Amino acid sequence: MSVTDFRKLSKRKNATKLIDREAFKRIHESSLRILERTGLRIYSPAALDLLRRNGATVDTKSKVARIPRDLVEESVRTAPKEYTLKARNSEFNVELDNSHVYFTFDGCGVQTIDLNSGRRRPARKQDIIDCAKLGNSLSGLGYFTPSVAPQDVPLHAHVLHQIHAAYSNTDKFVMSESTTTGAEARFQIEMAAAVAGGREKLSKDAFLSAIICAVPPLNLDGGGCDAAIEFARAGVPVMMMSMVEAGVSGPITLAGTLALSNAEILALLTLTQCARKGAKTIYGSVLSMMDPRTGAYISGAPEAALLCSAVVEIGKHYGLPAQAGTFGTNALQPGSQAATEHCITSLMAVSSGADMLNGFGLLEASTVLSFEQLLLDYDIVTDLLYIAKGIEVNDETLADDLISEVGIGGNFLSKRHTLAHLKDAWTPAVFEYSTFEDWTKRGSVDPVKRANEKVKAMLKEARPVPPDRDVSKALDEILKKGEKELR
Repeated sequence: MSVTDFRKLSKRKNATKLIDREAFKRIHESSLRILERTGLRIYSPAALDLLRRNGATVDTKSKVARIPRDLVEESVRTAPKEYTLKARNSEFNVELDNSHVYFTFDGCGVQTIDLNSGRRRPARKQDIIDCAKLGNSLSGLGYFTPSVAPQDVPLHAHVLHQIHAAYSNTDKFVMSESTTTGAEARFQIEMAAAVAGGREKLSKDAFLSAIICAVPPLNLDGGGCDAAIEFARAGVPVMMMSMVEAGVSGPITLAGTLALSNAEILALLTLTQCARKGAKTIYGSVLSMMDPRTGAYISGAPEAALLCSAVVEIGKHYGLPAQAGTFGTNALQPGSQAATEHCITSLMAVSSGADMLNGFGLLEASTVLSFEQLLLDYDIVTDLLYIAKGIEVNDETLADDLISEVGIGGNFLSKRHTLAHLKDAWTPAVFEYSTFEDWTKRGSVDPVKRANEKVKAMLKEARPVPPDRDVSKALDEILKKGEKELR
């Protein structure tokens, strides 16, 4: 289960390229035409006013804003290209410098497969707490995103409960998901400021980031826009997400889906820069393909893997930090389909240079949390982290003298060099590498059951990593205040 130093683990080599410079230019130009000619419908008076005051053409009756290319391209220029997301424990800072890759969970699950009964049930706040405890034990988890939308708390304040559970149980960096109003954003900012040590400290050293989604095709939710403005002004990085489904909410062609998605992301980027020049942003999307037989959402198809990879590369062409919503699967239970689809989408995105990847541990189009799948996926995560490191070539790793010493027909098992480097070898959490005979003697336990047993053991041993008592008290007070005022 153990892995090597976190900073070393997250370091990666150069990426491959799927979208070359010419293809990027054509996608970019197409997106600019969409924004200038068609525009977007934006259900936020504040966002419309901000864009109008910065040069956009706004029809207040239809709520459509047409954004000129100069404003968009200036916004791309002013958005920071590299920065660090600060964790409560600085060992887990997330360095967005185009040379690291970090993995996290996801936050849109509404059901959980119960560890004990194996049955589906509504997601609970305790599931987030348990994921936070597991996350502290999993070195390959680079940052923490609350894993579900809890159904056992007041729904009008469920986002605050997500962040409260996260900050109260992990000292890794926290990313928020599903913010739907400016008021929700303000309370999250209060929580992050309490952890950071004040609003000024939060503005300088981001202790929180937040996902804001467009509503394809070409709609921006009013509450989401208001939240994006609040986050940008507070110094909280906004992860701009498009969720176009090819053939349904976007063109069936992948290039058309990318152009539409890029237009939505650029619109959100422009809004953040209008709110605060130099506001930190993260380029990202969760793009998918429809089932050609039914039109249903498919998150693990090969088209989705290509789109995940392409999104990362487009973000990199802009020079922005890029997150990919990988680990997409329509599998209904833990096992081979989920693992295969999760591996393909995430491998493609890592190879394209993603800084951040989210989504592991979820099934059925990211709506169901499975702790067993989470641990199976973790083997994929650490596998990819090791692949992303590449191969280090120097005198020590070439081992010329050692090869000469061992000579023809010898072996390297007893050599100090072997023992010294064993700590760098990849070790699976669940995957089976023993013989069939050994596996049979141990009861022929299948991977899903083995994952179930390991998660239970880890949770029994795990301890939360709460903040200082004063910070914990402040978080509790902000949560109570938010529950009352957001009602």
